[in-house]
Amino acid sequence: MKKFRIEKEHQRMKISQYLREVQNYSGRSLRNVEVFLNGKQVRLTKKLPSHGNLRVVEKKKGTDIKPIKLPLDIIFEDEDILVVNKEPFLLTHPTQKKADFTLANGIVNHFLEKYGEVRVPRFYNRLDMNTSGLIIIAKNSFAQAFLQNFSIFEKKYLVIVNGIIDDKELARINEELAKDGEKHKIQDLEKENLKEDETKIIIERRIFRDGDNLERIIDERGQYAKTAVKVLKTYPEKNVTLVECELFTGRTHQIRVHLKSIGHTIVGDELYGNGLNKELGINRQFLHAYKVKFTHPASKKEVELEIPIFSDMKEFLEK
Repeated sequence: MKKFRIEKEHQRMKISQYLREVQNYSGRSLRNVEVFLNGKQVRLTKKLPSHGNLRVVEKKKGTDIKPIKLPLDIIFEDEDILVVNKEPFLLTHPTQKKADFTLANGIVNHFLEKYGEVRVPRFYNRLDMNTSGLIIIAKNSFAQAFLQNFSIFEKKYLVIVNGIIDDKELARINEELAKDGEKHKIQDLEKENLKEDETKIIIERRIFRDGDNLERIIDERGQYAKTAVKVLKTYPEKNVTLVECELFTGRTHQIRVHLKSIGHTIVGDELYGNGLNKELGINRQFLHAYKVKFTHPASKKEVELEIPIFSDMKEFLEK
C-alpha cells in the first residue's frame, strides 16, 4: 500500500495521470490497484482535488511457487525492495526440470514468514545457477515497474580468468578489438559513462545464438553487447587474473562469451572454458555479482550495494 499527499499543483489531474506522471507508476501496474481518495474508493479517472490523501492498494497476486525455508543472505530490505546474495549451485527460479529448492522458493517462504501471506517474487535481475552474488527482488508491482522503466541500473562482477593480463596482453587485446571497426559496435552508446583507464578493456561484440545451441558465439548477426573489463590483480603462480566486469547490456552468457573472445575464459567455465578441477578447488565458474546500483522506487535516491568476493573464489586465490 502507498500513501500520497495531494498538492495543489496537481489539482484536476486524473488520478491515473497523476500516478503515471508524478509517482512513476506504469500503465500495466495500474491495472492491478484500487485507489482511495480521502478514505473513499474512487475510479482512476476521477480528478484530484486541491488537497487530500490518496491511498493506492495493490490487489493480491498469488503464485504456484512452493514456499521452502532456505538460508537467505539478505543484504538490503525495506517495504519495496529485497536484495540477497545468492550462493552458487542455486537456481534463481523453478524450471520444468527443477521445481523446488530454488531461490524463488526461499523468497516466497521469507515473504510468508514476514507478512503472513504468499507473495510472488518479482526478480529484477537473475544469475546463472553457478554464478553467485547480488539479486534484486521487487516486492510489489509498483517497485517492479519503476525499476524496469525509470531506474538506473549498474551491475559489476568479480571474475577469475585464465591467463595473465599484463600491459603487453592489454595492448594485444585492445589492438585486436580495434580491428572490429564498426561491424559489432553501436556508435557512442554510454560512452559518457566510461572513465579513462589504461587497464580497462571495452568489448563491443555482437552475441549470436546459432539455432538451439546452448553456446553463444561472436557473430555480426547477433545482438549488440557491451562489457567493460578492468584488471584488478594478476596471480602468476596460478596463471590467472582477477578482473572486474561491468555490463552495459544484458545478453545471455555475455561476460562468458566476451571474455572467451579475447582469449581469457572464466576459470571453471564448463561451456566456454577448461571446466572444473576439484583438486584445485574449482567446483564452478568463478563469476560473482558483487556490486549493484539502482534508483529506489520510493525515495528516488540511488542505492549502491557491494559485497565481498565469494568464499570459494577467495580461497582459490589465497591457496
